[in-house]
Amino acid sequence: MPGSRLGLREPRTSNIAPRTSSWRTPAAGVLSGLLFALAFPPREWVLLLPLALVPWVLELGVEKGRSRALLSGFLFGLAYWCASIPWIFSVVTHYGGQSSVMGVVCVFILAAILAEWPAIVAWGVVSCAPPGSWKRFAAFPLFWMATEHARSFVYGGFPWNLTAHALYRHPVWMQSASLWGVYGLGLAVMVITALLAASIRKRQVTPMLASAVLALSLGVWGALRLAEHPEGTRLSVALLQPNLSQESRLAPGGDASNYLAVIQAARAAAISKPSLIVIPESAFPTYWQRSERMRRDLAEIAGESGGALLFNDVEEEPDGRYYNVARISGPRGLLGSPYRKVHLVPFGEYVPLPRLFFFVRQISTEIGAFSAASRPATIGSGALSVGVGVCYEILYPSLAREEVAQGANLLATISNDSWYGRAGAQPQHFAGAVLRAVENRRYLLRAAITGISGIVDEKGRILQELRENRSGILRGTAQLLKSETAWTRWGYWLPRLADAAALAVLLFGFARPSTLEFGEPKAESGELVP
Repeated sequence: MPGSRLGLREPRTSNIAPRTSSWRTPAAGVLSGLLFALAFPPREWVLLLPLALVPWVLELGVEKGRSRALLSGFLFGLAYWCASIPWIFSVVTHYGGQSSVMGVVCVFILAAILAEWPAIVAWGVVSCAPPGSWKRFAAFPLFWMATEHARSFVYGGFPWNLTAHALYRHPVWMQSASLWGVYGLGLAVMVITALLAASIRKRQVTPMLASAVLALSLGVWGALRLAEHPEGTRLSVALLQPNLSQESRLAPGGDASNYLAVIQAARAAAISKPSLIVIPESAFPTYWQRSERMRRDLAEIAGESGGALLFNDVEEEPDGRYYNVARISGPRGLLGSPYRKVHLVPFGEYVPLPRLFFFVRQISTEIGAFSAASRPATIGSGALSVGVGVCYEILYPSLAREEVAQGANLLATISNDSWYGRAGAQPQHFAGAVLRAVENRRYLLRAAITGISGIVDEKGRILQELRENRSGILRGTAQLLKSETAWTRWGYWLPRLADAAALAVLLFGFARPSTLEFGEPKAESGELVP
């Protein structure tokens, strides 16, 4: 061969498919974003969870342009979040009294902020190795896990619709969360996605078989865990869902009528003598410290039931600070100190990035000036030790993990989702709460003012459920458990390892020369740029 006589090596062959258009990767990002949203509530087409991102990962595997990859990640995030959180539009327009244009603007801004994370994933994948390299497919799950973890605490955190949340009605696939948490379960899903994409791109069966083995292993592990039957102290419970809409709470005379409705429901729940009655967030229009009638009514109900009541309240400090709290009361008054909310609701209890969202205080008159507690604390009395999450903060894995580490033998969350309308926020919120039970092997009680309320066992099985926009009382039995999971003991070792590895790969990508496109042959040798 002439090349051999000149002492040059022949160009290495590649099975990379030729690129036919510059828009394929961005288009694949949009398609995967829309499909991925369908895996979550309210659609819950869970089979799409490992499949939705395959088109995007396929294109990232051979993409040459870093900027085009970055754009594809941004478009993925924009499509995914606009399809996942349309309820923001309802909050802004219906309850905030703003125009439809302002509603669309708010959804777009929030989606654009959240889209930075898949954009980082795409840039990192393309920057770390040449097109077609197996390293790209290996890097994708790593970056995905690291960015989901970062999304949970950067800017105060937004751990909404994490990958594993889509599995909340499929306990057999969730059980490994007790080992590595919601982040590790999301990593496993994305490893399957990357293996499927690699199998298609490389036209090899081995990666597909590996994905099947991983999925089968998760299923077998889950089945074995579901067959276990831990025993703990049994606790009879009653959960209230009064279905008080935001409109009824704001209407003239609504405070009095709603207070009576909640008290009557609590008295009805007390008839069956439950050990614990759980009343949702925002159920009472007054505060314990201000209302003698409220203190008297709750003491009477606790006496009638022979147990205790867990309810939401506002604690006022002499220095003017306010805390959103959960309290437990009995026939003789409060039992122990209250739980003070740690993670406040963005746009509800505080305004994140106030310079960017300078107009938000005009949208909702309900935005308060609550203070946040520095760390969680359990509440209870006697054998009962409850780890509480008030509303949105139950989505933070660190909260329940720390509470269980402090000795909580039961998890409970009280919520007011009446703001969110009917565009999927209520089941999305409930889905995230279910994972806390699996991670820590604790029963979870959830009482929401308009739903979804439920009793979830320590393996994430939904024992009882009251769907959204209905009123009723859920009665059942929980168990007080004491064992600790690997996640409770060691928690964030895997996400932090992924963070460090992803950062190292990103720095490596920055260090690579950007003057040459990956995959372009050197003129003097015909070899691919490494």
